[in-house]
Amino acid sequence: MTSEIQELSDARKKLKAAYRAVYAIGFLNVFASIIIFLFGSRLPDYLLVAIISLIAGVLYLVLGFFVQRKSKIALGIAIGFMVLNVLGNIPIMIQTGNIFMLTIPMIFFSQTIGGFNAIQALKSKITD
Repeated sequence: MTSEIQELSDARKKLKAAYRAVYAIGFLNVFASIIIFLFGSRLPDYLLVAIISLIAGVLYLVLGFFVQRKSKIALGIAIGFMVLNVLGNIPIMIQTGNIFMLTIPMIFFSQTIGGFNAIQALKSKITD
């Protein structure tokens, strides 16, 4: 009995880490878009970058909402976007030699990947 309770507790912690990471990416994108709107007027095409960042942020926030409600599809979409982000940053990392471009997305990715097993465990306990 205690092992089942411990298993459910671990699954809840993994799910919480997963949706918090997705929410964090969303909030960071929205914050970045606000900063670009306010201070990016010197950059070329700053408005386009700000709008894309805002759309991505809102999308991640919506996905985080559904991941919190145990949606594997939303978690898969969020992880898919994270993988695209990492793949898009690889050429930048090669050009600049700055590995930091991959570190942050990989930290968020490592937090979300455990969400699949957590959702499966929580849904199986609910149906039992």
